[in-house]
Amino acid sequence: MTRGMDRRSVIRGMATAGAGAAAGALAMGSGPAYAAGSGDDPYSVDVIAKGADPTGATPSDAAFRAAAAEVLASFQPDPISGAVPKKVLVIPPGTYLLTQPDSLLPNVNGEGGGGIVDGLSITGYGKRLSRIVYSPAANDTTLWTNYQRYKNIRISGLTFTSTNATSSFNYAYSSATYGVQDTWYTDVEWRGSWKRGIGLDGPATTSNLNSEMGWDHCQVGGSYSDAFLVMGMTPAATQQDQFLNYWFRDCKVEYQSGVFVKNNRGGSMNFIGGSYILTDAASTGTFFQLTADATTRADSVNRLYAQGIRFELRGVGHKVIDSRWYKGNITFESCDDTALSFKSWAPDAVTHVYDFNANGSRGPMVRYVDCGLMGSHQVTTGATPTTNGKVLYDGCRFIDMSTATGTTGFLRWTGSAAPRHEMRDCLIGANYLADVKYPA
Repeated sequence: MTRGMDRRSVIRGMATAGAGAAAGALAMGSGPAYAAGSGDDPYSVDVIAKGADPTGATPSDAAFRAAAAEVLASFQPDPISGAVPKKVLVIPPGTYLLTQPDSLLPNVNGEGGGGIVDGLSITGYGKRLSRIVYSPAANDTTLWTNYQRYKNIRISGLTFTSTNATSSFNYAYSSATYGVQDTWYTDVEWRGSWKRGIGLDGPATTSNLNSEMGWDHCQVGGSYSDAFLVMGMTPAATQQDQFLNYWFRDCKVEYQSGVFVKNNRGGSMNFIGGSYILTDAASTGTFFQLTADATTRADSVNRLYAQGIRFELRGVGHKVIDSRWYKGNITFESCDDTALSFKSWAPDAVTHVYDFNANGSRGPMVRYVDCGLMGSHQVTTGATPTTNGKVLYDGCRFIDMSTATGTTGFLRWTGSAAPRHEMRDCLIGANYLADVKYPA
């Protein structure tokens, strides 16, 4: 391999050469294209070389499992973690049918003797070029399970489609010693009907669950009966607060229905740039659902930051956020959800919801900066004044309402006690709004 060449270019070049050889073999009448491939590349394993069918006509479970086994057997010394796989799992252009759970990677408990695999790459040629269709006959199965086994994972250039609405993409169980942290998805797309995309779980007594994950230029489509990302599959487990650090960067979150991110415990979440659209006007859907399933939370893990996102809500049953957090920080900066504010139903839409009465008369510090906002926002309150938490609007524009607060205003509340709130340097419609502060 030439020293100055990019490794992925070399890998893809090898895979392309294999595909070309396969096409030549087919033209000569020597067999189908997917039968070709020598499998002698020291740095990659091509699933076609293991017998995968890129037409999607026949299942490729056995071929994917054989390819994964070869990758996992290719350990080389590493100065940090001891050993990492030397080979990359390559998925050339085509459609690959998988019908059995855990066909992408083997389900092995790292703590139970399997050990940690530190550094693993699965690469396709780009979303909608390399496509995996998960079509299991059995219900409630998962395409791949990371049970205290894999960390420092890179999955890129792939589209995953589910044809069974009870299926999940990934279940990740993480502990302090056997973590699943540093999983990064780049140029990956999810389509079809799913129960869940990714579910995070872990032991109840572990204080550090090591589950950092990132999504870069990904696309979340389809529909989810639970959510695309569930943080805290066992909400009663106190230490599941320690699911930390999530980054979504310049993603297209354009799905039909359900919840995008459901946070049952805690976590520091960052959503930067991109287009977020709920595409089915007749359905219900919420981008961010922050639950009150747990009454104890660590102070450092209740954080949601959204910046530079264009939200498009297409129906009165759509919400940007539904939060029952009783503390923490929630920030929307330079975001806009006004695309359909001209619709007749827009004034009736309650697009951002907060509960300041779920765990005492308190809530998080909620801040909107330089945002365009449609419909109305609602805070659930009781009879007792808010002791902690506030809703602050700074330099925002309220599109559909003519008054700032009250039963027909932009910011509304359900109880007799108003939440702490403030509006400064804001516009209501096309007019400047007099600053509002409560308590004064």
